[in-house]
Formats: sequence, C-alpha cells, structure tokens
Amino acid sequence: MVDILKITSPISIKSKVQNLPSKLPTDAVFDIHNPDQISKEQVPGAKRADEESGKQSLLKNLNKEIFEPLLHSTKAQADGVRKLVLMARLFETSSGFLPESFLDKVFVKPQEMLSELLNREKGATIFSGEFFDSLRMLAKLEGQPKLKEAIVAILKFFDSYVNQQNSLSAIVKQGQNLSLRLPKAEAQLLQQQIENLDAMVKLNGLTKRNASNGRTVMTGPELESMIKLDKEKQGEIKSYLKNEIIPVLGRIAKRHQGSDKIYNQVMSIVHNIVRYDKADPRLLEEAVFQLGDDLKLLTQLSDDDIIEMRKLVFEHALREQEMGEKQGGEKRTLEKYGTESEKADMASLLSKALDQSGPSKIGGVAQNVLINLIQSESPIVPLMHFLIPFRYMDENTYGEFFVDKDCKERKGDAKSAKNIFFTIQSDKYGNFEVDILVKDKKIDLDIRCPDLLVNPVKETRTKWKEIIEEQGFRLADYHVDVYQESQTILQRFPKLAMRKVGIDVKV
Repeated sequence: MVDILKITSPISIKSKVQNLPSKLPTDAVFDIHNPDQISKEQVPGAKRADEESGKQSLLKNLNKEIFEPLLHSTKAQADGVRKLVLMARLFETSSGFLPESFLDKVFVKPQEMLSELLNREKGATIFSGEFFDSLRMLAKLEGQPKLKEAIVAILKFFDSYVNQQNSLSAIVKQGQNLSLRLPKAEAQLLQQQIENLDAMVKLNGLTKRNASNGRTVMTGPELESMIKLDKEKQGEIKSYLKNEIIPVLGRIAKRHQGSDKIYNQVMSIVHNIVRYDKADPRLLEEAVFQLGDDLKLLTQLSDDDIIEMRKLVFEHALREQEMGEKQGGEKRTLEKYGTESEKADMASLLSKALDQSGPSKIGGVAQNVLINLIQSESPIVPLMHFLIPFRYMDENTYGEFFVDKDCKERKGDAKSAKNIFFTIQSDKYGNFEVDILVKDKKIDLDIRCPDLLVNPVKETRTKWKEIIEEQGFRLADYHVDVYQESQTILQRFPKLAMRKVGIDVKV
C-alpha cells in the first residue's frame, strides 16, 4: 500500500536558503497551467526510457498534488457541499440516515448570524458600565504611566476574577483530554486527580449559587460575605492545585519531553491554573486601591470614594459571574430535556455522510468534498478560507470566504491592506462575487451579480456608504458589474503560487 505524506512549508524571499546547488536540476519544472503534460524537453539527458517515464510521472504527480488545487474554482467547495446536501435529500430523507431536520440545521439563518454577532459582541468585553467607561477616559491621559499601570492591573484581575469558574472548567476538561494521551498508569493517576478537582469545582459553584440565591443586587454585608466566601473556597482549590495537580503535571512533562502534543496540553492546563491564581479578590482590591491613590494626586478623590469604587467593581464582577452561570444553566436545561437536538454543522454533516452504514453514493460525494477541502487548504495556507452554507429568504445559499490578511500586491501607498473575497451561490437568485479591499481606513467594494440585479445593487451604494462610515471607514470606490463565471483561485490571487511550495513524499 502506498501512502501519500504531504509536506508544505512557507518560503520567505528574504530568507537565505542554505546549501543551494549552483545549478538547479532542469527536470524540476512545474507547468502550473498544464499540470498533466510534461514535455520531453523538460527531462533532458535521460538515458533509458523507464527513467524518463518515471521522471515524467513524478512531475505529473507533483503538479497534480501541489498546483492543480490552485486552479480550482473559487466556489468549488461550496458546489461540493451543495451536491452533498441535494444527494442526501434525494436519497436519504425517507430512511432517516440524514433526516431533513438535520440538514436544515446545517444552514445558518441570517437571524442566527445576527444573534451570534450580538452575543459575541456582548460577550467580547465584560468591561461595561460607567466605571469602565471612566477607566477608558483615564487611560487616554498623557504623561500618566502609573495611572495606566493601575488601570491595566484592574482589567487583568477583574477578567480573571469574573472568569474563574471558566478557568477551573478548562483545567478539568484539558486534564481529561491529556489523560487520553498518556500510558495507562499515568492516565489513571491524572484521571483520579482531575475527578477530585471536578468535584471541588462543582461544590464551589453550588455553594456560591446558594449564597447568592440568584440575586444580582446585594446589600453591603451580603457583598462582603460573598467576597469572603470566594477567598475561602479559592484557598481550598488553590491548595489542591499547588500540592496535587501541579506536581503530577511536572512529572508528566518531564517524562514526555519529546512529545509536543503532551507538552502543549500540559502548558495549556498550567496557563489556566495561572489565570485562576490571578482570580484572587485580594489582587483586584489592591489594584482598585492603587488606582485610587494615583487619582488622589490628580483629583479631589476621598477615601470614601475609593471604597465606593471597590464596591462598584465587585458588584459588577459578581453580576457578570451570575449572568454567565445563568446562561450556562439554561443551556444545560435545554440539553437535559432534549429541547436542543443533536448538533448539525459542516463537520457533523461530513461525519454522518461518511458513515459506512450509509449508502455509498452519499459517502462518495462526502469523500470528494473532504478531499477538496484538504487539497485546497494546503496551497492556500496564507489565506483564511471559510465555507458557510446559510439560508436567506427561505432559500439555501452556499458561500466561500477567502481572507488575505496581508495582500502586499494590492497595498499601494497604504500602510496595510486586507482583502476579503467571497462567493454567494443561490439556487433562486444566482451567483455573486464580492471583493472587499481594505487599505488603511479606505474600502474598495466590487460586486459581481446576476444581470437582473445589477441596477438594484447599484442603488444600494448609499446604504453601504452609511454602514461603512458607521464603522469608522470610508467607501473609496464602489463598483457593480455582471457576474460572468467563477474565477479560479489563481486568477483571484495571482501571487499565491509564489508563496507556498510543497512536495509529495511516497512511503
């Protein structure tokens, strides 16, 4: 059996390649536009027909595996997913292997995208409210390095304090994952330690919930009681982490020094242990008091004002903790009573479609999609590539997004340039291609759409201009034209072939 090991590596023009022969072999020639044909002139000096045939075969394989994916249409993967969904609906909805409800949930709906955006925006920062708005203003003051240090300390310890339960949960989850990579004896020891920690974490969360009793507004004594309880419970867990978990992790890291996967997993656990250690309410108190002392030199701030600042910070922190726990509880309730059905996303779709218990027709289409995904990702590593099926106006739509974070060839006089190119394919509305070029704070927007939609899309220029300006950018150029045919990846990103090279090693 012959296995293919694909090795790709970035090539930097600035880097000096060591031990490069003075004359490169003339048979190492790739024809990117004609990968299946290698002329005899490219293999000079071949003495035997079998050698010549072998070299031609090698070159064909190199071209096919490295460069041919670059010639694929920019909507090739979306087409593959569309075919998979259509085949699944055609053959499988009756048998229930890939039920209609499952397929429907593969598609993201606009309201879901908006909800995700809003939730992510809401959860992107826990530093909300008047107090943190004031910190943002103070951070802009020039010539006050100590003040900025105090503000940074508050943000750091506040974040750790609010997310302390998340840090503990991450330690438990990552510890469980690490045990799966270890020999049996080591795995059993770590599993026991993690189980003990998990029990402590759950008890800690239950104790805090009972103490707060679901209240987000507390009196002064209640607040102080919660802070005191936090200090006590943290002390118990930190002692266990220090005396039990960390020594075990140290021994594991020492025994498996040659394994990057185990080492990285250990370091990830240690990172969350450090985050939990910084969740100490004493550290947050000290940071607030330090800020108060620094502000006294600039304002008429009193000691009572500083005490009130401390109260505001901890009230907000406990409120954020309560909200996070409430959201987690609602999710667990949905899962418990089956309100939230099985997960349906692209990975789940491919996994189900590749199941050997299913029809070979479905498996074949899924296999093609998977191979397409893998092949296309190799040569376009410099780009971020997203495949998103979604529903718009009750129609299934498929899209591919390509994000080049540093498109030097289009930068011009700008300091930085980012290129976002995406395709939209709708069975009802037709095909679209959208090219967004961001140069510093200026945006060029180029839209290709079906002929009947050109004029309506042109009329949306004012709306696009308003949206872009609301985000602090300026619409420098807006162009709408008729969609002709899908571009290949190399047509769209011509410099791509020079960024990556690869070689296939047959073992």
